[in-house]
Amino acid sequence: MGTVARRIPVLLVLGALTLAWIAATAPAGRAARSRHPKVAVCRSHGRVVKGRRRATKCRPAHHTTARPKAPAPAAPAHPVLAPAPQTPTTPAGASTPPPAPAPEKSETPPLTPPPTSIPHVEVTAVEYSFTLSRSTVPAGKVVFEFVNNGQDEHNLNIASGAGELAGSFGNALASTVHEQTVEMRAGTYTLFCSLPEHEKRGMKATLTVE
Repeated sequence: MGTVARRIPVLLVLGALTLAWIAATAPAGRAARSRHPKVAVCRSHGRVVKGRRRATKCRPAHHTTARPKAPAPAAPAHPVLAPAPQTPTTPAGASTPPPAPAPEKSETPPLTPPPTSIPHVEVTAVEYSFTLSRSTVPAGKVVFEFVNNGQDEHNLNIASGAGELAGSFGNALASTVHEQTVEMRAGTYTLFCSLPEHEKRGMKATLTVE
């Protein structure tokens, strides 16, 4: 009994100290709990929910529902072709205008070869001689110019080797000029004055036609 009586005051003192300590630490614990609320995770949306240790569902205020994005338009499988131009149609009963005539093609006339130059032979006569400006000409037309530079009358005759006359000039007065075109064949021709004794005295010349 004496031992129990001695322990009672000690127990009382310990109980009083315990109560005092609990009273002193209680406000601090509540303040700590208010500053650090309990945290839980929303099972439906995976977001953090404050104030609850376990949460099966969260209120709509605690999360925002994501809106689904509209799908992008798919590219067309085939390229879009532009509409073909439509030909205007003529209403029934209306007359169709005639087609425009095609432009006429201008035909280029064939080129005409330039005319061939006709050779000229000048025969100068003086007393008892003939002088030719050229001794050879091509076959065809030949223009003869008979120039009498003498003091007497003289004439000109053009004879082939067979003696046939291809052309002739009548008696020409002194200081005159006469012209004549003669068709010449290939061969050798003799040009002479037919007045008496003139050819014998030397009024003759030879012309070759090729």
